[in-house]
Amino acid sequence: MLRKRELLIIVLYFLLLFPLQAEDMVYKGDVWNLMNYFRIDHALKKYIQIQEKGGWPALPADIILKKGDYSEHVLALRERLEITGDLFTVRKENLYFFDEEVEEAVKRFQYRHGLIIDGIVGPDTLAAMNVPVAERVRELSLNRERIFSLFDSYVERYVLVNIPAYELKVIEKGKEILKMKAIVGSTGSKTPVFQDEIEYLVFNPDWRIPIRKTVRDIIPIIKSDPTYLERKNIRIFDGWGKDARELRPEEVNWDYYDLNNFNLMLVQEPGPENELGRIKFMFPNEYLVYIHDTPARELFTYNDRAFSSGCIRVEKPIDLALYCLKDQSGWDLNRILSVIDGGEPVEVYLEENIPVVIVYWTAWVDESGLVHFRKDIYNYN
Repeated sequence: MLRKRELLIIVLYFLLLFPLQAEDMVYKGDVWNLMNYFRIDHALKKYIQIQEKGGWPALPADIILKKGDYSEHVLALRERLEITGDLFTVRKENLYFFDEEVEEAVKRFQYRHGLIIDGIVGPDTLAAMNVPVAERVRELSLNRERIFSLFDSYVERYVLVNIPAYELKVIEKGKEILKMKAIVGSTGSKTPVFQDEIEYLVFNPDWRIPIRKTVRDIIPIIKSDPTYLERKNIRIFDGWGKDARELRPEEVNWDYYDLNNFNLMLVQEPGPENELGRIKFMFPNEYLVYIHDTPARELFTYNDRAFSSGCIRVEKPIDLALYCLKDQSGWDLNRILSVIDGGEPVEVYLEENIPVVIVYWTAWVDESGLVHFRKDIYNYN
């Protein structure tokens, strides 16, 4: 471990002394993550200094503060925001007044913590502000190690999914070139942390519904709504093999099945109601997890987006498809839209696989130097 850190320090000094374009680097794809590591290392030192100076004041958990308020708690709020650099200018008068300057500082804090950005200090914002500095130090240290662990993979480009940030990025030649919101697995169906490679795309996919999903979620709906299967274009088969026979819904005794004996396969046909949307990005893996579109676009408006059964739903699937196919002749936007409009399943294998890295970072530092924290949704910290 020590030797690797020393090597990284040497690389950093080399970059500072002899600036190079990312494409000139031997380990092209890791320039972005290399700087990511040093940014969080710097932030960790800063937060340790804050800890040594006594940390920050805690605010009462039952208050609400907003622009226009005049309160003794605003003074403590100002101090809290100044310590972490969210409030830049220190007023000499009216320190108990929640003015526009404080509102902007609160919004900056909310942005860094993945909260609703409304400038109001309510329960969620207070909870984030009152996390002790010692906990933030521990979190930064833990995530510094998680970021560090990626240095074993030297690749020119990759797709990065950060679970707690509900976000997908594409990193190429040391630069972030694409970013979008993501929906990840719920606490009961966690998205796993692992690395793989996108091998092919499927346009207009059907959906072979996982057994656990069928038993836990779909069978109760079928029992209460006999039209559900028809409305959702879901077919039933008596097995998972190629020779499986299709069954009519009335042939199935849904009360008979549970997780121990369920041996049927439910398949949702391609179409606007398909849970996978219009495109899925395949990297075959033991977890049966992949990236895909979704018809439930409204879910991207939520701040916390742990809604899926483990797969990763993305906000801009066509943009991601364009990126994956950018070097393959004939696959422009018009071709993609035409294939989607055709409605039939189409598989397109990539000429070069694209690494995909699914990480669990609850803390990081962006290119502008802002320190970000996110909820530990799976309690991994």
